[in-house]
Amino acid sequence: MPEPAGQAGRRVRDVLDAARTRLAEAEIETASVDARVLLEFALARPQVWLHANPEALIAAADLDRFEGLLARREQRQPVSQIVGRREFWSLSFDVTRDVLTPRPDSETLIEAVLEQLPDRTAPIRILDLGTGTGCLLLTLLSEYGSATGVGIDVSPAALQVAARNGQKLGLDARVDWMLGQWDTQLDANFDVVISNPPYIESGALAALDRDVVDYEPHLALDGGADGLDAYREILTHMANVLAANGLLAFEIGEGQADAITALASGAGLNLRAARQDLSNILRVLVFDRPTKA
Repeated sequence: MPEPAGQAGRRVRDVLDAARTRLAEAEIETASVDARVLLEFALARPQVWLHANPEALIAAADLDRFEGLLARREQRQPVSQIVGRREFWSLSFDVTRDVLTPRPDSETLIEAVLEQLPDRTAPIRILDLGTGTGCLLLTLLSEYGSATGVGIDVSPAALQVAARNGQKLGLDARVDWMLGQWDTQLDANFDVVISNPPYIESGALAALDRDVVDYEPHLALDGGADGLDAYREILTHMANVLAANGLLAFEIGEGQADAITALASGAGLNLRAARQDLSNILRVLVFDRPTKA
């Protein structure tokens, strides 16, 4: 049995040191950060308090609570699910096992759209296909103060999470959530269509980190034999939902850019921009319709 987090001492410093060691021994690469975040959550204290009070004594009840959280992380449950939230674009989003955890790489899509549409006052309509937590759509609505949006997901549980996030961010009046597939019929075209669809090859799912494969919804991960099933389906329906001067922004997997660009070209779309993530991996493609001469 691993030693309880507070066994070596009950001071904040000692508890954190023991927790970091335990998580590192469990081969968790983010052991230091995870230990801190879980202790903040267990104590209901901000990070600045931990830094300012390394010698503070932790009550036994709080140590027991932290021990339970730490044990869950040792089993590779994502920290976002343990604490029930994740920061994205400096906004806080509720997270459950029914949705993918928002990741920093996905902020690349936000950056790409803002770069292509710099007018933050534009009354644009945004469609988010496979919305999950709603983090992409809600973040864009927070940046475009006159925009409205529709978020679609096949999972009722995911839509409940997205709706809750919209309410907490005060954006629910400008967004509609719809249960549906990639081909859901809508009554209007959209200025911006965004999607972070499943793009992992089916055969590669088992090789993903346990944090992902054991805890995140496979429906949001499995992109079919070559990882491109969702892109094919979405592009088939772009003529019905993308406005004449609209933009389509995809998050993509590593090495998929050429294949997706070819699929988009076959659907009558031009590659307008491409953007790399923080690891210099090509992560987002932005398409539009060819302008007529």
